[in-house]
Amino acid sequence: MTNLKTLFSRALLALSLLAGAASASPIYHVALDTAGTGGDGYMQIDFLPFGTSDVLTATIGNLDGAFTGTPDLVNVTQAGGTLTFKSDAFSEFFQSILLGGKFGFDVMFGGTPSDAGSTGLTVSLLDSAGNYLSSDPAVQISLVAGEPPAVVADPAFATVNAVPEPADWLLVATGLILLGAMRQRRRT
Repeated sequence: MTNLKTLFSRALLALSLLAGAASASPIYHVALDTAGTGGDGYMQIDFLPFGTSDVLTATIGNLDGAFTGTPDLVNVTQAGGTLTFKSDAFSEFFQSILLGGKFGFDVMFGGTPSDAGSTGLTVSLLDSAGNYLSSDPAVQISLVAGEPPAVVADPAFATVNAVPEPADWLLVATGLILLGAMRQRRRT
């Protein structure tokens, strides 16, 4: 009977850990470094659907850097310091920047495509003449049905890291406490 209880409690713990990890939508921190360049430039962020009828969102917050002027927003809602992109049409953030410094933001996605299509967020850096600073986007995050998000970053300009949410840390801590309690109980 004790072995059955132990097996059941371990199975319940594993299921709760998997459910928590599967339900969490990761937050990505995008860091852009334009130290090798200088002068005026532009940052362009696009969120586009590719063959999907699902309407998804990308929410950008904690936008930081040497931005100048007013952003040009197409199908993007700006409220309370966040930008919300929708994939039901072309969505774009386009703003002038001062090159030579660092820029950053956090992005979280609202869902993934459920059909055979995909949705992608791209971040591009341009010089004052409108020429792209890299041959590919500085950052590209692709969401494809049934697959984990694919993240590609140009190492000359960008890094992208998944940021654990506080709920994820709480879930891990709870699991570790439960495992410690089970070991302690076994010793006594």
